Amino acid sequence: MRNIPLLRLSFCVNTIKHTALQLVMALVFAVIGYAEPGHTQGVLDREVTLNIKEKKLEYVLTKIEEQTKVMFVFSPKLIQSNRLVTISKSKEKLSVVLNEIAGQLNLEYEVIGDKVLLKRQLADKDRTEPEASPEIAPVPITGKITNAKGEPLSGVSIVVKNKPGGTSTNANGVFNIEANEGDILVVSIIGFKTKEVTVGTQHEISISLEEAVAELTTVVVGSRSLRPRTNVESPVPVDVISSKDLLATGQIEPAQQIQFTAPSFVSNRQTVADGTDHIDPASLRGLGPDQVLVLVNGKRRYNTALVNINGTVGKGSVGTDLNAIPASSIERIEVLRDGAASQYGSDAIAGVINVVLKKKTGTQVFAHAGQQYEGDGANLQFGLNHGFKLGKNGVLNITGEVRHRQPTNRAGDFLGTVYTSNVAQDEQLIAQNGGWDRKNNMYIGNSKQLNAYGEANLELPVTANTRIYAMGMYSYRKGKAAGFYRYPKQTTQVVAQLYPRGFLPYIGSDINDRSIMAGIKGKTANAWNWDVSTVYGGNQFSFEVTNSNNASMGAASPTEFDCGKLGFNQSTTNVDFSKDFGSQLKLTSFNVAVGAEMRFDMFKIEAGQEESWRNYDQSKVGGAQVFPGFQPANEVDESRNVISAYVDVESDITEKFLVNVAGRFERYSDFGNALAGKLALRYKIVDALSIRGAISNGFRAPSIHQYYFNNTSTQFQIINGTLSPSNTLTVRNNDKIAKALGIPDLKEETSVNYSLGITSKPGRNVSLTVDAYRIDIRDRILLAGPFRRTAGSIVAEVLDRNGISSDVQVVQAFANFIDTKTQGVDVIFSVSPQLSKGSLDLTLAANFNETKIEKVKGTDNIPAVPDAAGNYFFFDRAEQSRVELANPKNKISAAASYQYKKIGAMVRATRFGAVSSWNLNPQLDETYEAKVITDASVSYSILPQVRVTIGANNLFDVYPDKLKWFRDGNGDKSNTYYANTSDGRFVYSRNATQFGMNGGYYYISLSASF
Repeated sequence: MRNIPLLRLSFCVNTIKHTALQLVMALVFAVIGYAEPGHTQGVLDREVTLNIKEKKLEYVLTKIEEQTKVMFVFSPKLIQSNRLVTISKSKEKLSVVLNEIAGQLNLEYEVIGDKVLLKRQLADKDRTEPEASPEIAPVPITGKITNAKGEPLSGVSIVVKNKPGGTSTNANGVFNIEANEGDILVVSIIGFKTKEVTVGTQHEISISLEEAVAELTTVVVGSRSLRPRTNVESPVPVDVISSKDLLATGQIEPAQQIQFTAPSFVSNRQTVADGTDHIDPASLRGLGPDQVLVLVNGKRRYNTALVNINGTVGKGSVGTDLNAIPASSIERIEVLRDGAASQYGSDAIAGVINVVLKKKTGTQVFAHAGQQYEGDGANLQFGLNHGFKLGKNGVLNITGEVRHRQPTNRAGDFLGTVYTSNVAQDEQLIAQNGGWDRKNNMYIGNSKQLNAYGEANLELPVTANTRIYAMGMYSYRKGKAAGFYRYPKQTTQVVAQLYPRGFLPYIGSDINDRSIMAGIKGKTANAWNWDVSTVYGGNQFSFEVTNSNNASMGAASPTEFDCGKLGFNQSTTNVDFSKDFGSQLKLTSFNVAVGAEMRFDMFKIEAGQEESWRNYDQSKVGGAQVFPGFQPANEVDESRNVISAYVDVESDITEKFLVNVAGRFERYSDFGNALAGKLALRYKIVDALSIRGAISNGFRAPSIHQYYFNNTSTQFQIINGTLSPSNTLTVRNNDKIAKALGIPDLKEETSVNYSLGITSKPGRNVSLTVDAYRIDIRDRILLAGPFRRTAGSIVAEVLDRNGISSDVQVVQAFANFIDTKTQGVDVIFSVSPQLSKGSLDLTLAANFNETKIEKVKGTDNIPAVPDAAGNYFFFDRAEQSRVELANPKNKISAAASYQYKKIGAMVRATRFGAVSSWNLNPQLDETYEAKVITDASVSYSILPQVRVTIGANNLFDVYPDKLKWFRDGNGDKSNTYYANTSDGRFVYSRNATQFGMNGGYYYISLSASF
């Protein structure tokens, strides 16, 4: 019925032209035909069942049309079809339903055959009236603004036409303003059509805004249903974080913005960790960076080229770099906290993060400047976002952004020897060589980065039911981080002629990300929605080492090295179809979605210059110090393909009972097949309380990196209880060294996810969700090892037999060798109490989780039997703690945001739970207690479109617990040793971090919308 364009008349009429409108409508009926006389009463006797709360009038009319086969004819503007309606009827006559709706909205209707003409009821307020007397005092008006799906809109501007002042909506879409009866409220926000609302006698109003560019379907992660749902209506937990909320964190990197808005998400910057200094690993619900799937505009985002092989959280994983996305381009972020491999494919064991890019007209400007309390770590950001209107309903939105981050340094005093291991002799040599600054030996903290971004997002209608869309994104990052200082006493690593006082080597990065997406979507004549798209993107990570040497070359060594590059590219093509069969099956909804995907993964390693990796003198250490380059033997140029198909059915069996069933099959060219399924339910006990739950099995395929990555790098391993530089060989899973050590072929990780929760909206501006979960994972893929080369060991025998030089002390490889169980609870509570002046938003969000290793697996020739200290051959205690204890077991955040006229204030306290790091020697295990970080800001609107914010993150300059120094059993200070501090250089742990080690940060930022 909606396909007849003549019936959707958009008349620009006022009350004086009311009669003319009726004549035009009558003409329309003459064209489309009358029904026989006497048929009117039969139409009004048709039965209707509705249970609708706060939905647009047009949505309600559509539901009535589906049940009664009656056609409604109206002018959307004249009857204000965006107004919200609440109605509940069971098998009631159409006449009764129409009378109730007409009474609520001051409408009149006329039945002509099988058609109902809707018109506005002429009332006194529609006639010209004198202006309100100036002596009449304005009254407080409270309102709520939503989008077409009924979701609240934050940051909407509301002003009284032709009067000064104004306000904006809070996070729940609620506003307060003073106005007189007869005043006109002008409601506007970029991306939605501006709306004018006349103030009547009601002091509580609801307003729905229409998007400036309407979508045929809207991607909401976790559900493919065409029926709009809020996060409390979904069968699984979903956090929806608006761009306003992201901006309010005072952070400028997307990963850090999500860290302080999503309770189950953790991302911390790493230090002295090679390439991982430049790309932050992130985790959801305490799992690995590669166990969360990232989408952009609902399409799969590629992983990075970097493999995290150093001693950090997520060691052995390949994640997705969220910071490669310009923050200024983000409209919202949807975080699905539930297993979704059956819906979206591999990697979605912990959940899915969907980044939705802006698709609005108008201009937004963002600027930020700040630095740490310590005086270092300055940040500068400038972002510009502009949307061009194309034709009637098309839009091209483009973003440019630049971010510059200065490094931080939280290194301690170096207390070891410099020139020789003899302390007395060393002091003499230090004095002879002009002394030694023990405070400036290391850079431990944030790496230096320069980031530049460009992004474009296009959507353009080509017919009434078809539109094309495209997205392109490019980012460039130039990074600089430091390694461990090389001291003159390390004669096998330092060329004295080049660096008589030793040197601090730097790892530089050139990181290029680019992606392009194109697609076309539409709706067929029989109401099937279809979408065909293709995405190509990738990441290239180039390594450069400076201020270093190749000790085996002597004085002829260069001091700068091109150490090669990693590359990962991915091409994904999707075909998706969906249709709601609800009306045919006499159900509220029955949405069926089917689709297929073809994906190509491509991984490449390119060797560095010869001097960066070759050993020219076996008595010295070869290659560039801090990061030996990739060798020709390491080079890889491999690819694989993945074919998958899915079915996803979601049905509102009744208005109270929702069922979602999904299944997905994937076939990988390199290891075989995977099958996943999911069942999710939601039952609305009463309007204010629902219960939901899900059970699913999932999988994560081995990344192509984990199949083929190999290199030799300098990593600091625990040797005899001390952190020592060690040449570490990472071999491919199919390498003969790996097979000699008993490492089996890689296969997929498999999981079973359980979740159970409640959702509640006990009050108008109150919501609560509580979700418990358990995730069992079998055959998790991690780096097996480190296997240390000790005299007489199987490791030494295997390395010697395969001709591996003696300067390689450690070997490791990827393997499926542990099973884990993760369980926890997410709690999110928000309330916006009604105030006489201003608006207040209060939020409490918490995540409690625990991961336990259920089983460590061995092989036929290497059984899984731990030694007396609890170290397994494949997996020592340090690696065990990285899985179980390196992420906080809980994170609790309480936030309050207040807005009064032009002034706003925000305060947020986040408690990060304790973390621990273990040593091979249990006596050196350490635990770092929970800490509370407080952020606060004050903002002021210079103009309605321009806002300035001054704030502080980590207001009270809180640091994590310091590493301990250990003494002998008698407490003798002379026997104090530094253990995990690496001769005093590390003050804070780099193995387990809660919120970083940089202390307080203050900033000023500006945002403007035009």
